[in-house]
Amino acid sequence: MLDIDVATTAWRLRIARTVTVAGLLVMLVGAVVAARYTPFWFDPGECSLHDRCVTPKSTAMLQAMWWVVGIGIVVVLAGLALTWRALPGTPEPTTAYPLPVWGRAGAAALVGVTFGGVLGFLVLGSMFFAFQAFPVALCVFWLLQGHALAWVQLRTAPPRRSVRADWTIGLSVSAVAITVGALPAVPHLALALFALVNAAVLVAAVLLDQALPARTGRLSEYGPVQRRAGTVLAALAVAVVGYVVFTAVPHPEPDTTPLPSPPQLQPAIAPEKLPTTSNVPMPTPPVEADTPCAPDDLTWSTTGWDATMGSRAVTVVATHHGRRPCYLDGFAGITIAQGGRPLHLVVEPASIARPGLPVAAQRVGVAPRGTAAFTVFWKGYGAAADHKTPQTLDVVLPGGANPSAVPLGDGPPPFDVVDGATVHVDAWRPGVP
Repeated sequence: MLDIDVATTAWRLRIARTVTVAGLLVMLVGAVVAARYTPFWFDPGECSLHDRCVTPKSTAMLQAMWWVVGIGIVVVLAGLALTWRALPGTPEPTTAYPLPVWGRAGAAALVGVTFGGVLGFLVLGSMFFAFQAFPVALCVFWLLQGHALAWVQLRTAPPRRSVRADWTIGLSVSAVAITVGALPAVPHLALALFALVNAAVLVAAVLLDQALPARTGRLSEYGPVQRRAGTVLAALAVAVVGYVVFTAVPHPEPDTTPLPSPPQLQPAIAPEKLPTTSNVPMPTPPVEADTPCAPDDLTWSTTGWDATMGSRAVTVVATHHGRRPCYLDGFAGITIAQGGRPLHLVVEPASIARPGLPVAAQRVGVAPRGTAAFTVFWKGYGAAADHKTPQTLDVVLPGGANPSAVPLGDGPPPFDVVDGATVHVDAWRPGVP
């Protein structure tokens, strides 16, 4: 916060700082609690950055934490209002570190590049921690940059307006700089571009303030030390901004691909060798069926056992050996038993292509000798699961009562799950993937 050494307002400023910090802490608590119900973006399993695992408990907690973050924002705004009232309504009596306009512009550029690069990275990374952490990081960025810009104006520029006005302008310009910098940078996640635009807005604010009338100081009033310091700051700002521009602009690499050799003449293709439309595979038309498939008309098998990043998946295939077409719809029910004891699992419908989002059941017609399949996927428990006791898999068709056994082979138990694990079942689809 601003360090205003005024005895009559010091206690009011301390109270205002305490209220502001308390609001930030409330926001931080909401973000930390929300992170416990938000999986990390590369966390193995069926959850990802945008397709969150959805449970009633997690949804309720995440919504509650948005309320906590909102309350924290209100407390922060109350603290800023108290700070505004406590700040003097008169200008600073003296300028601690007087600098010419190019020195102040260089200092503002350094503030914009430094805060935009460091705190901008923290704001971007906060979204991977929890969505509720984003407003916390953004609020901290806004406040720190606004106070830094106000400090530059109060300590380096000739007195012109009240401390309260300079503080308000610093926070306002910081908010504008963050917004303007985010417009071109956020769609491409270009942090260097954001830092550059953020600094440019701060520099523009300093230059605009210099161009406004009724300034009390003149350039000739600065001594040689102040002018040299201003020149150093301006040169340093130009160097830093130039480096940011150089790293932000993509530089094409030289093309080392060898030139292709001249094409060789090929003999003409005989007309009888030309491809015909009969050689092009056509999509399988949907099978019309009015009768649901009976368990006795289906034989079962598995294929596509796969394991990636802690997740497991298998495709269960049903082959129809009846005389007439039949259909499968809804979601198949599964039971996994180990050592003859059914495991207590949570079986939920879900799409393996879009985990965490609702999935709709579809009716699939199956022709005689045709196939239909669905995918079972789950988060593996590794060493916590029993890898020695044999397992069995049973499938129950929607509306049916008799389970059908699915052969699993003679190898180790393929389902590395424990009691209480969640297993997802995808919708039926025609054929075998």
